[in-house]
Amino acid sequence: MIFLGHCPDSVGLVAKVSSFFADHDVNITDLEEHTEQNRFFLRIESDTKKNLKKIENDFCSLADEISMEFSFCHPKQKTRVVLFCSQTLHCPLEILSQQLSGASLIEIITIISNSREFESIARRFDIPFFFTKTSVEKAGYEAEQIQILKDTSPDLVALGRYMKILSPQFLAECPSPIINIHHSFLPSFVGGRPYEMAYERGVKMVGATAHFVTKDLDEGPIIAQGVVPVRHTSSIETMKHAGANVEKSVFAEAIQKFSERKIIEWQGRTVVFR
Repeated sequence: MIFLGHCPDSVGLVAKVSSFFADHDVNITDLEEHTEQNRFFLRIESDTKKNLKKIENDFCSLADEISMEFSFCHPKQKTRVVLFCSQTLHCPLEILSQQLSGASLIEIITIISNSREFESIARRFDIPFFFTKTSVEKAGYEAEQIQILKDTSPDLVALGRYMKILSPQFLAECPSPIINIHHSFLPSFVGGRPYEMAYERGVKMVGATAHFVTKDLDEGPIIAQGVVPVRHTSSIETMKHAGANVEKSVFAEAIQKFSERKIIEWQGRTVVFR
């Protein structure tokens, strides 16, 4: 069992929640808590084999008492992911590798792309692939994509270097959270030539940021970040290669944290448990 909860902070919250689980003969194997801005955040793991639905229903009265938002799930429950990608494949390939190796509890249920670069790979692993032509009117292809998402009901949409901006209408209709990956040069190096601009400025590190997508472009709550050093001798291609490596690592980390139910989003920030 994995439990996530957050509520206004007050004295005795850990005691109240842990006592509830003790009364239901649930053995806590891991507990992590955090408090900020008068808000209490909690994640609990248990090896219990008891009826999870009954425990969840029984918890509602305590949740009402302490005004807690909460969720329960099975620790082995896989996260169903719809992967969006374009021609750059290092991030989607990393997520596929994570699935095949069992490193993350994810299942890529569909791949949507505005390029056919990934199609043969998807077919090889029996993953449904949809090509959506984005050179046409945005409302048309986004309506097609939204219908695919509604038909598949994913737990997560992952943008693996999908090189199109999602419209407010898409975000309003998308049935699940969205995670995006981008180079950490934003907003300092805005535009289509970030590595070239970084090279011209003589930067000494490159990085990447994974975040939830909101209507404010590239300003959603941050989940994971990473950087790698580069030297004055590094070429643009060397910097791009280093950036790709850190991008795929950070992207995979964010999706893994999501699949392990280790993220709580609150008021534009994220609490990411260890």
